[in-house]
Amino acid sequence: MSLNKLVGGDCGGNNSLVQLTNIVSRDAPSTLSQADRFISEFMVQNSQVPQTFNMNALLNNMPEVENTMAKSAQTPTSSRTSLSSQTYAPWLAGPSSSFMPAPMMPFHMPYQSMMKPMTHSNVQIQYVSESELQQSSDNVQTKAQEYVNSIKEDDELAYNQFMSFMKKISAGEMNLGETLEAEQKQASKDKIVEEMAEKYKDEWAKLSDVNDYWNSEVANGIAKEYSFTEGNVMLENKSALEIGKERLKMGDVPGAVLCFEAAAQQQPDLAEAWFLLGTTQAENEQDPLAITALKKSLELDPRQLEGYITLAAAYTNENMPKFAYITLTDWLKASPKYSDLIPQDINPQNMNLKELEAYVTSLYLKAVQLNPSQVDPDVQNALGVIFNINQQYDKAVDCFKAALMVAPDNAKLWNRLGATLANSDRSEEAVDAYHEALNLEPGFIRARYNVGITCMNLKAYKQAAEHFLVALNQQIKAKGMFPHESLVDNSSSTIWTTLRMVCSYMGEHDVAKLVDDRNLSELNKFFEIES
Repeated sequence: MSLNKLVGGDCGGNNSLVQLTNIVSRDAPSTLSQADRFISEFMVQNSQVPQTFNMNALLNNMPEVENTMAKSAQTPTSSRTSLSSQTYAPWLAGPSSSFMPAPMMPFHMPYQSMMKPMTHSNVQIQYVSESELQQSSDNVQTKAQEYVNSIKEDDELAYNQFMSFMKKISAGEMNLGETLEAEQKQASKDKIVEEMAEKYKDEWAKLSDVNDYWNSEVANGIAKEYSFTEGNVMLENKSALEIGKERLKMGDVPGAVLCFEAAAQQQPDLAEAWFLLGTTQAENEQDPLAITALKKSLELDPRQLEGYITLAAAYTNENMPKFAYITLTDWLKASPKYSDLIPQDINPQNMNLKELEAYVTSLYLKAVQLNPSQVDPDVQNALGVIFNINQQYDKAVDCFKAALMVAPDNAKLWNRLGATLANSDRSEEAVDAYHEALNLEPGFIRARYNVGITCMNLKAYKQAAEHFLVALNQQIKAKGMFPHESLVDNSSSTIWTTLRMVCSYMGEHDVAKLVDDRNLSELNKFFEIES
């Protein structure tokens, strides 16, 4: 017989080992004293933690024990059966419900402690009546003390479990009143838990669906509502939107962000303000904020086609491929040229990631085939994002290069080409692409940051630190728009963290402390950067 067959069992039934134990317990001759058998049963029923003393249950069983003892005087010892063979239901610490773990089954007393031979005693056991017990805890303690004193000379009963139990009561270690009060408090707590479970059952159900939560945008750090910068003085300027556009042309990306934030707060229903805010935050190395703003923009005006691709790229940067694929599908739906490619009977939301990848890729390849003699830079841009997600970098490079043949002045395309080249271990080519992006937009902070990352990969740590500091200086310039400059820090935590890593690689641990303090002026002096 295998060990599994011996100890294993179907759900809800006793296994073979338990059945064997029950047979042995049933047929074995009893060798226990009546008091020990009684207290063993009591301990089995009340062995859960925390243990409480239930005197009422004890007293209710005393008449039955008296009858059993009377019969035992007339019955041979070999014919008595063990009381320990009875099966007890597990005691639950709280109500059984779907969101609470079931408590452990009670542990039975070890067999060795119940094998002491039974002998007769001339001492008559005196029991405390229930009415006397309920008078006061002091009376219970007094009766217990009387019992202990009455049999202290009997060696047989002086050391059994029941005697130990009564000694605790007589010594004041167990208090009936406190025990009853604790039971009442526990019952009250159980009732509260039941009421809370009923009241918040829907919320518990949502929380219990772990997969849905971890696949949500909230779990990935994307807020439902945009978090605006506090103390933005541009809120008072009614021309914030136009000023933001001018600052963007000048390369002041952080300053433009503050202007577009003000415009979005002044006109919450203006899709253009949210679109410019989202695209500018993407250039500012702030993808989570960019995602929230772009989603708001597309809710207000789904016809802003560029917003979909920028949003998909931001999702890709945040390692949220499913959201990126669905956003690219939405771009096709919103495009007058390609909306007919979308099947009406397919819901992409119900697909797993591999199915969604194949589905979206096939749609965009069909879009290319609609007019193979003419390059659509938006389609090629989207395909480049798709191939980046599934790490087919060579194909992504071809797509971005094809798009740049039609739109060579698009700094975002140059930056994406550079990132793709860097991901495919073509770092030198990546630097050239980044420089093209920076020539078109000197304030393109993301491109500047990407150059620094590529320099790190080439082990050119000093040059990497210089690029990170330039990016941080550009972001800090926006502090000039605030009356209390020292209270505002719009710089990217990602850039600071990467700069500290570079200082560690260089062995400049004192400089790394300056990074921890965000002491930009001293860092500029060390690396000879003009702020």
